[in-house]
Amino acid sequence: MSANASRITRRAMLVASLATGLSLGLGPAMARAADWPKGPVQLVVPAKPGGGTDSAARIVAAALKEVIRRPVIVVNQPAGGGAVAAETVRNAKPDGQTLLFYHTGLLSTYRTGGYDHSPVTDFSAPVIMPMHGSYALVTGPDSGITDVKALVARAIAEPDSVTLGVQIRGATHFMAGLLEGDSDARFRIVDAGSDSDKLVAVQGGQIDAAFVNTPSALQYQQAGKARILGTISGDPGRDPGAPELPSVDEQGYRDMVFGFIFFALGPKALPAQTQAQINTAFTQVLTDPGVLAQFTQMKMPLSVLGPEAGQARLAQDDARIARTARVLGFE
Repeated sequence: MSANASRITRRAMLVASLATGLSLGLGPAMARAADWPKGPVQLVVPAKPGGGTDSAARIVAAALKEVIRRPVIVVNQPAGGGAVAAETVRNAKPDGQTLLFYHTGLLSTYRTGGYDHSPVTDFSAPVIMPMHGSYALVTGPDSGITDVKALVARAIAEPDSVTLGVQIRGATHFMAGLLEGDSDARFRIVDAGSDSDKLVAVQGGQIDAAFVNTPSALQYQQAGKARILGTISGDPGRDPGAPELPSVDEQGYRDMVFGFIFFALGPKALPAQTQAQINTAFTQVLTDPGVLAQFTQMKMPLSVLGPEAGQARLAQDDARIARTARVLGFE
């Protein structure tokens, strides 16, 4: 074969390879980013299978697999309020193939002493995904409590006896602290496990109320197994995904605003170029109409920030949670 023919053949193969990448939805950036990933990607999730966090991870994993053309495996490590999964990722090889898929709860765990390493300074943060959904304050269907004021009134009349289920040191613990700080209520705050555990306990009357993610709470309410008293999110108004539900703020509790972010964190030494490639891939996933429709159906709409804006948002949320931790007496 002549040198010219060889060059033409190589050029044709390159063009064909690029075209194949584009036809699979990789786009020019991902088609060029052949160095990430070199193998399967693990999304380590500090939650049990079947909950909202696990479901979100599996939606992302399925779509990410199509974008990067590599296996994407969800690994559930629910122990330690996120600390076990976080350590798995923090100590992983910094190649972008082991990522922590979690949310604001890890910031809460860190700021309350449940984890020793800062999500802001001890990890890389290639992907920050603000969630435009909410959490719900729920009670049992036969509790006789129909709104937040009635729950607060009972906790004032019977201090330290009305049980409020949270995940201790997690985001819902902070929500409980905000509610106590915004009223004269004294709840008996108890660790009730995951959102699914809390809903089962509320339904069975083992606890009086709990904070859980709104999509899961709605399923229980629609089945007559729980009653939603109000929602809490990063905005004081109602959750656009569930506008029929009143916010806790509109019922007179003005401090009940708590924004939520999901993220994909990597080891601290993850190269900037690899972080950019991961961000590009997640951006493709979270702008896909099919993926967006799934999250909308779950009432967990997610967006994705660029690397710099994402790092700034993570630091901002960490500072806010640190202030709340001090109010709760953790720092």
